[in-house]
Order: sequence, then C-alpha cells, then structure tokens
Amino acid sequence: MKLSWQDAQTFLAVAEHQSFSAAARALEVGQPTISRRIQELELTLKQQLFIRGKQGASPTEAAIKLIPAAEQMARWASEFDRAAMDVEQVVSGTITIAAPPGIAVDILAPFAKKLRTLEPQIRLEILAGVDHIDLTRGGADLAIRTQAPTEPELVALHHEQSQPAVYSAQSYANNIKQPCDWADLDWICWSKPYKQVQPRPMLEKLIPNFEPILSSDSYLVQKAALIQGIGAMIISSRAGENLSKQGLVQIDVGVTLPKTDAYIVCAKSMRHVPRLMTVVEHMISSL
Repeated sequence: MKLSWQDAQTFLAVAEHQSFSAAARALEVGQPTISRRIQELELTLKQQLFIRGKQGASPTEAAIKLIPAAEQMARWASEFDRAAMDVEQVVSGTITIAAPPGIAVDILAPFAKKLRTLEPQIRLEILAGVDHIDLTRGGADLAIRTQAPTEPELVALHHEQSQPAVYSAQSYANNIKQPCDWADLDWICWSKPYKQVQPRPMLEKLIPNFEPILSSDSYLVQKAALIQGIGAMIISSRAGENLSKQGLVQIDVGVTLPKTDAYIVCAKSMRHVPRLMTVVEHMISSL
C-alpha cells in the first residue's frame, strides 16, 4: 500500500482545521474533493479517520497516530520545494512573508511599492496575522518575528531594534496637555481573541481598571480609528515617515518605552534562493 503526498496533505489539512470546509479553503479545492479524498483514504486504510458532526471533523485514535508522520511528510515536501527554488537562477516569482499586523500594514505595504520599482519581476504575498506561521512546512518563505527563532531548521537573517512611541491624530493631540499620564489618554488596542497581544497587557498593568476607548481584532480597524482622532496607540517609530503622512504625531507620556526586537527569519535551506535573498537585502536596506 502506497500513500501519496496528496493523501497526506489532505488528511493533515482536515486534522489541523478539524473541518472539511476549512481544509478545502486552505488547499484551495472544493469541499467535495476533500470529502472524496478522505473517503478513499479511509477505504484504503480500512479505518475511520474522522468523526463528522455539526461542530466539524474530529480525528479518531487511528488518525491521531498518523498525524506525526503526515507532519513529517509536509516538512519533506517543503524541503523539496525549497531545494527546487535553490536551483532557480532567475530573480523572479512570488515571495510570501508572514508578519505581525502592525509591521505588515505600516512597514511591508510601503516596502512593496519600493520593491515593485527595484525588482518588477518579484511579487509579494503578505500574511498579516497574530498566529504563528510554520516556516518549516512552507507556511511562508520569510517571517518577521519579535523573538529569535529557536527551531534548529530556522535562521535569523537580520535583527534590529526599533523604538515604539505613542501616536495620535493631530486633532486629538491638540486637545491634551503634554506630557500626560497614561491614564489621561483614550487607548485603542486589541480585543478578544487577541487581548494577550501587546500593548494591551502592558496598559492593563499601568492603568487601574483599564478600559480602551476602542478595541478590535483587526489592526486596520484600530489604525483607521486612530487616524480619525478617537484616541492613541503605541506604534513602532520605524514607520515614522509613513505615520506622519497619515497625519499622526507622537504624544509625550513622560517616559521612553522599551525597544522592541524584529527578526527576519527563514528556513536554513532558503538562504541561497536568489529571489528570497534579493527581497531580504532590499528589506534590510528599506528598514
């Protein structure tokens, strides 16, 4: 009995998402295709792999035993793709970058415009999110992270620090006396399910009975509210030029905030891929 990578990929997608429809979206195929592949796999293995229900698809004990092997196959498939990319010599194609929402919006989006001028044959795919992206399995080619990688398969190509600061619209800043106390400001920050994402935990420690003037699970919504003059946010000063173009100014809170780290990370086997390294070089220069 031989199982293909397509079988393992489909099985793993359903196991991770615990949903046939979510797996179909992740693999960019129709849900009937996912259902057919899983049914054929179950017939081949003579084992039920998932319990279907209104809440999704729960893996059986037989499926749970297969997950580690499927994950390893995913890593091997990604390694093969990276080796194939290494053979390429033409600096063209798509590079996928995973980054926190703030960096994606304030740093990578403006960077994409510069890269388009410098390297018109390269296209960027930017994954903006709080959740972790597995680079070892090809979830992205590059990632910008706030912590150094600990996985042996990954390497940090660049590290730098930036100085965060408090920003607001000029109209909001005009109505407050500076320097001001943290509690004097109307704060915009993350809502559930991302209340653990900074700077909200820091603000909750600094301000008794902290209540934001506006919270959202979307950085774009937070940023739009900030530009409208609703309140204040903590943003990396690395995006200073773009922030000033949006009419945002720094607010003096009487202290200098701790610097934050940013690492450009990739799989070690990607270090010699021409288009990836070209993007990294331009990114470092731009940052």
